[in-house]
Amino acid sequence: MKAPEKIYINDFGSELSYDWYTEHCYEKDIEYIRTDAFIEKAVKFLDGCIPDYMELKHANIDTFMDIDNERFIEDFKNYMKGE
Repeated sequence: MKAPEKIYINDFGSELSYDWYTEHCYEKDIEYIRTDAFIEKAVKFLDGCIPDYMELKHANIDTFMDIDNERFIEDFKNYMKGE
């Protein structure tokens, strides 16, 4: 069985008991997300928009910019994993 992408912890003020659910139930729920699910979602966003955030200032006809998306994404994944 694979762990759910997110779980929600209900802490009712007792150090001895808490409940967890796979759906948001209470306003004070604490949301936890699997690290791999978080990284995958962030990579999907970054991979689709990196060039959109690049801006050339004072560009002329000879200006060329190459972005190594694959290297950036791998470096980001490793950083998020703490490697």
